[in-house]
Parts: sequence; C-alpha cells; structure tokens
Amino acid sequence: MILITGATGFIGQHVVAWLSSQQQPICCLVHPSRRVHRFAPGVITQIVSGNVDDPPALRVAMQDVTAVIHLAGVRDESANQTFEAINVQGTQNVIEAMREAEVVRLIVLSPIGADSHSAYPYLRSQGQVGELVRQSGLNYSIIQSGRVYGSGDRWTEVIALALRRLPFFFPMAGDGHSRMQPIFVNDLLNCFHTCLTDPQTLRQTYVVGGPQHMTFEEVVKTIMEATRHHRRIRYMRPSSARSFAGTIRGLLSGYLLYTDTDLDLLAMDRTTTLDAVAYQFGFTPARMSAALDYLQRKRSRYTPG
Repeated sequence: MILITGATGFIGQHVVAWLSSQQQPICCLVHPSRRVHRFAPGVITQIVSGNVDDPPALRVAMQDVTAVIHLAGVRDESANQTFEAINVQGTQNVIEAMREAEVVRLIVLSPIGADSHSAYPYLRSQGQVGELVRQSGLNYSIIQSGRVYGSGDRWTEVIALALRRLPFFFPMAGDGHSRMQPIFVNDLLNCFHTCLTDPQTLRQTYVVGGPQHMTFEEVVKTIMEATRHHRRIRYMRPSSARSFAGTIRGLLSGYLLYTDTDLDLLAMDRTTTLDAVAYQFGFTPARMSAALDYLQRKRSRYTPG
C-alpha cells in the first residue's frame, strides 16, 4: 500500500487518481474537511483523518504501507499553518512515523530553487525539507520540479479566470521577464512512476521541468492563446500587483492572482536543463501550448478546481 500525504491538493488528487487507475492500494492522509469528498468518481482509497502535524494519525496511516509519496505542505503561511510547522516539522513527523513502522521508501516533491539558505521563506523551508530527507537514512527520491500545471492547479486556471473576467488588461507582477520551466502534471506522474518502480532512483535527487524555458509573460500569453482571451498587459510593481490581487479577489471566486510566495518565486529564474526529463526519465514532456486543453473545456463556465 502507498500512503499519500497532501492527497486533496492539486497534485495529490492527480496522484490518487493515477494510482487508483493502476489498481494500486492507496491510503490518503486527509485533513478533516469537506475536501475529503473531492476525489474523482471511482477512486477507491483508504482514508485516515489527520495531518502531518498529527503524529498519532501518521502512525495509524503507516499500517501496511510500503512506500510514502509526501506531498503535504503549504505555499503560503497562515496563523495556523506555518512553513516551520507544516513543511519542516511535518516532514520530520513523517520520517519518524516511517521509521517506527519500518517503512523505508519515500518520494518527496519540492520546487526548483529549494535551498535551506534561500532568502525566500517558502524556498528556505523546502530546502530544509530536502536536508531532513537526505539525512533520514530512508530510501528516498526527491523530485525538484518547475511549476506544475494541469486541471485544478489554481495557477493557470486562476490566470485564465482573470483573463476572462478582467476585460481591459491583465495585471503583470514585475516586468514579466522571470524565467520558469512549467511541467504538465501528467509528465510529473510519469516521473513518480519511475521512482516507484526503478531501484536506481533510490537516494537520488532529480531536478525536472518542461521542454521550454519561458518567461512569466510568455506563460500568460500562452494561456491567452489557449483561452482566446487576449488582453493588454499592464506591468505593476510586485507590491502593487499583490494589492490589486486582493482588490479583485471577489471577481476570481475568492482566489488570489498573486500570493506572497508567488511574488517571491517571480523574483528569480527557476530553470534546469531542457532535456532534464528526457535524460533522467527517458521521455519528452509536453509543451505548454499543447497541454492546456483543460482550460478550453472550462472556458464557458469557469470555476477553478
């Protein structure tokens, strides 16, 4: 059985659906909320109610588990969920529960740029996560990825929603020149598959991204093409863009176009080699322009997942 933390998040739901389609027994550690019921129709999974800051729940979740895919974490802090408590201490709790249950296989996802010495809090916490995992003694695989997109991502979908509902311009945080390497969620699942099945991935760290280095402005324009909502771009200082995002939040079904972490990530280039996936995993990932059909399907009545 495979335990998935963060199972109700964007990537977690895709992982759950994929493993379920493979008839793989799975257990999901799920924070008690209405989101428990948001798995795709037909998905069969064992549910343990709890979170990574709940060691007793983790111990229950580890029963009969042979591998853990650790996706739980926060991208933005709140009063009840800090980077230290959820990302860092939560990972340590997972590691300790695995040791107690004698589960040795661990797969962890983190972003490109994760560094325990980063000036940016989110990336610093993710760098600390990587250090904990490497020092754990477990048979780990760490995948550091570019920004992941796909149905339910609350990234490309929120950008598309802003393009639809803001008729005059799109607010661009900064100059739009920061470089990134978006990767389609289905391609990330293929990387997970290799890590689960190939023993050569044990105790390895992989840095992956899509087949293009794209500026943020190019990403937005690619989404414009996919949704057929072309808008003039208005460049804003990051602080102004963050304030404007709060102002228009009601128009975007309660979602923020830019969070504090989004602005931090846009302040730096986060890329790897263009052939990273092909070289390390043996396949060519999708170009972004060819993988945005989920935005077209939602164009008529749009609600982010």
